[in-house]
Amino acid sequence: MASYKAINGVMSELMEYLKRRLPDELESGPISAKIELFSSQRLAGNISGNVIGIYLYRVLVDSYGRNRYLTPGGGGPQTPQPELPVNLHFLLVVYGSNTQNEMDLLAWAMQQLSGAVTLDAGNLRDIDPSWNPKETVQITPEDLSTEDLFRIWEVLKADYTVSIPYVAKTIRLLPDPPLRDNTPVKTRVFESGEKDDG
Repeated sequence: MASYKAINGVMSELMEYLKRRLPDELESGPISAKIELFSSQRLAGNISGNVIGIYLYRVLVDSYGRNRYLTPGGGGPQTPQPELPVNLHFLLVVYGSNTQNEMDLLAWAMQQLSGAVTLDAGNLRDIDPSWNPKETVQITPEDLSTEDLFRIWEVLKADYTVSIPYVAKTIRLLPDPPLRDNTPVKTRVFESGEKDDG
């Protein structure tokens, strides 16, 4: 289970995962490719050079896990707490200074995410120590229709570039803890009236 930092943590670790694998011929020299997390504002702006971008466009509650509850334990709340499992839907977006660079970066990035990539808590805990040591997040290609893909670009009002959809499953967010559990309600009554200065 992870805290509110989990979404940023997963996306940041995915970026680092790709950076660690970027070969010298793509990272340096005339190509000098960069790997970035894109915000909507960044994606809608002018992007130059050779860049592999990761753009989170949708977060959905996992329908299979949303009815699970955490059992009480430790010093926490003594009533079952609902889990908040979410899946992160993102685009791998590639910009190249020329056609060859764009295609090479695209193919390389897809190679790195081929099959099922697993991010483990060992790296995810660098940003969010709340992760359980045994938890993992799996990155897989996602089937997104051409119409839905184009709609994303249309909403962003950005020029279309090659982009491939992926999904990160499943990030289990900790429930927001109540301030106190079963604390008695206290009422305080204040009398009002004019102060007598005489």
